Amino acid sequence: MGTVKDGTGGFPENREPSELGDSPHVRDLGWNDPDDASEELVPGLPNQELWKLLRRFNKQTYYVKAVLEDPANGLDLEITNDEVFTPVKFKTHLERLYMTVFVGAFHLWKHITRLRSWQEWRRTLTFLTAYSIAWTLDSLLVSFLAFLVVLILFPSSRSLCFPPAPPSLIDSSTGGVKRPAAGVLGSGDSLTGAPEKYPGEAVEQEAHSAVNSVITLAVGLAGDTNPEYIGDIKYETGNVRSVEQDKTKKPVSDAVFQEAATVSHFISMIADTYERFGNALNPTEPFPTRRPRVVLASCLLPPILILQLLTAHALFKATGFVVGLVVFGDPIWRRTVDFLDRRCPDWRSRIDPRNTIFCNIPTNIQLTLTLLRIAEANHAPLPPAPGGQKPPQMEVPPDAQTGLGETLGIPQEQVNLAMQPDPEKKAEAEDKPQAHMTKKHNRILNFVKGLVKGGVNTGIAADRATARMGLEKAKFRAGVVRSGPRPRAGPERFPARFEGKKGNVVVNTLAKTPCVSWVGGGGEVKWTMDVSEMSEIQKIGGMGWKTKIAVGWATGDEVQDGLLIRVATSDEIHLTAMPSRDELFNRLVAIGNQNWGEW
Repeated sequence: MGTVKDGTGGFPENREPSELGDSPHVRDLGWNDPDDASEELVPGLPNQELWKLLRRFNKQTYYVKAVLEDPANGLDLEITNDEVFTPVKFKTHLERLYMTVFVGAFHLWKHITRLRSWQEWRRTLTFLTAYSIAWTLDSLLVSFLAFLVVLILFPSSRSLCFPPAPPSLIDSSTGGVKRPAAGVLGSGDSLTGAPEKYPGEAVEQEAHSAVNSVITLAVGLAGDTNPEYIGDIKYETGNVRSVEQDKTKKPVSDAVFQEAATVSHFISMIADTYERFGNALNPTEPFPTRRPRVVLASCLLPPILILQLLTAHALFKATGFVVGLVVFGDPIWRRTVDFLDRRCPDWRSRIDPRNTIFCNIPTNIQLTLTLLRIAEANHAPLPPAPGGQKPPQMEVPPDAQTGLGETLGIPQEQVNLAMQPDPEKKAEAEDKPQAHMTKKHNRILNFVKGLVKGGVNTGIAADRATARMGLEKAKFRAGVVRSGPRPRAGPERFPARFEGKKGNVVVNTLAKTPCVSWVGGGGEVKWTMDVSEMSEIQKIGGMGWKTKIAVGWATGDEVQDGLLIRVATSDEIHLTAMPSRDELFNRLVAIGNQNWGEW
């Protein structure tokens, strides 16, 4: 089918199937043994930060398509205007908004609280003195913008003016210290201080929990009724309005669903812009380290000059003119836009901040893709971020900040006491939920779990039988429930099923034309495709989310997801039961020369 070749003849350089994935030239940096990984897989970037980027890349990137035009700013994997709207993607965008804007605003508020409290009286006095001088000279706004320029151009000034401290440890009302909401200072950047195994995990879990709470509240509100409203309807009509009688339901519902995609796209753009600001202020190689800061600082110079040259009266008059032009100048705006569309069709792209002040400044997703591509170019694919099923311990991490008392202007003994685990919450975390249940409840729970597990096992056996008979849906479900340890995978071989049969996806990047193949359990080669011919890569679920939850609860087994690959000729490959789906996805998007768009 198209560029997807059948049989062994499709392999480049006529290599035998047994040789696939065994090349000594592709280095294994710790794919299956994280302890074997070097201290810095990417020079200049700690492994902890790299793993955080990889984890979030896996959660946020689902569906990519190859785009023909080159990106104007040199960076692909932009979210397209025609991205597919799904509830899962909308939820992911909300979590990104929490991890970027909301957490950043929380940190800013805690810094303001510390200044207002006078606990750090020397720093507060310094800020007060500078503020008083600027106020006396009638240059508050100019001084504030100049201060921002200093913070942008000189990174060391940020920690000097705003000494870092865990925000969960700061009391919002007094500016002093308090025990974090999680009961222990287990993380330094989260809102609750929840413990984590690796940096960033606590914030990710907080985002997940916060969005789930909002969704639960929304569902509860949607299912609630207003007794007063129902009573009024009964009084006027003698009966409650049906769906057919409610003329507002359909138009409002249609409008909400039509705008949901726009809202989701807008949220993702806000998160992207915030990440670009962060990567401009704290660049990561191979991206420029100084130019982005200079560009951002230069954007503040015109406002500083204007404020210095204009009088307060002139500035007030100019502001009033702009407001009037916005409110009453719609005909002028429309004619101006029509003129620009005729004379310069791409004027919107030219003034897009992504192509001007943020040119060549990546989002975190684009940064991760760049690091993956550099690793592929050096035949050293980046290994997956380590993980584990066991939750982190309710303990203060050994690398917790020391000397916070001097920084916060508070006795160190008081800080140490606030950092230590809350005995009650630690006991709750270590206590098993089943310990509070009666024997009767345990018997009922085990009975229900046994019924569900029996149904799952029956369904698995039925799928296995019908898959042998050739039923397509059964083939897609075959082997998706995995018990036991995860099999070894990568960097070149990835266990996966094709048409319900066991095998391995083999990635060969050392041939003249990099290719992807599927090799069955007996060594037979089912197909081979050139990496350059892939046009779409999409992550797909092994089961519906409700079924996945039920299966995981009843059996304790993992439900494995799959991958859908389309080539330029519209042919597609459907891989299922992949324990390392995200890792294969990352390799595929990083190997080829395609410019990807996120859908």
